[in-house]
Amino acid sequence: MAIKRNPGGFPQRKLKDVPIVMPAQMREVQRAAQEVFHYDILQAVENAGHAAARFVLAMLGGSAKGQRVVVMAGGGHVGAAGLCAVRHLDNWGVQAEPLLSEVESQMSFVTQRHLQILAEAGIAEPADRDTSEHTAEDHVRQADLVVDALVGYGLEGAPTGLAAAVTEIAAVAARPVLALDIPTGVNGDTGSISSPAVEATTTLVFDLPKTGQLDPACANHVGELYLADLGIPRAAYERCGISIRGLFAEGNIVRLRR
Repeated sequence: MAIKRNPGGFPQRKLKDVPIVMPAQMREVQRAAQEVFHYDILQAVENAGHAAARFVLAMLGGSAKGQRVVVMAGGGHVGAAGLCAVRHLDNWGVQAEPLLSEVESQMSFVTQRHLQILAEAGIAEPADRDTSEHTAEDHVRQADLVVDALVGYGLEGAPTGLAAAVTEIAAVAARPVLALDIPTGVNGDTGSISSPAVEATTTLVFDLPKTGQLDPACANHVGELYLADLGIPRAAYERCGISIRGLFAEGNIVRLRR
């Protein structure tokens, strides 16, 4: 079954009607959400992971039968969302497999927590750098869909280490790729593209689009754009001078039209 780069069933918004933020602005919103409104990162990651899993299922045509998904997960919060998505996809009958780019000791506590859940459920083993390096290419090439959850919008410079190796594999594997938040290798501020970089079929943006994602120079790396609401209180945005009123009135995932 062909992967749907533009799955139907989601409401649409024109980009000109959507707030676009610099990464620094998004960090301020997230800080306000946590410090003022007590919206913690665990809740944000869970919401992101569920939205990602739901969108993966839509890209698969709504059917889990015979489909294989590989989630390339880094050690930060986007990686945690990717691991969370693996859990939901496994519950829904999708053959979902995490491909880890960090050893467990280098992961954030949130990512460690989601990895532990997968390990206890028999879905993943603790991260092993050597094993991942030797098997990454086979896993990616055998996937029907690859999910890029290696890094988020905060990446500065090119990916390094195993993340760079996995990014390079994904870049040449000619498999459909769903990037979570922003494709690895694309700068969230400027849109500049490092080497290696993921060329995504579709990007599921978290919270709000970042300026760099919309630079025409990186359009081929970003692909189609969708936006997921992670449930940050509207008041947290307003505290930072941003209005999202009505943006997700028709659903928590919307397609962004250029």
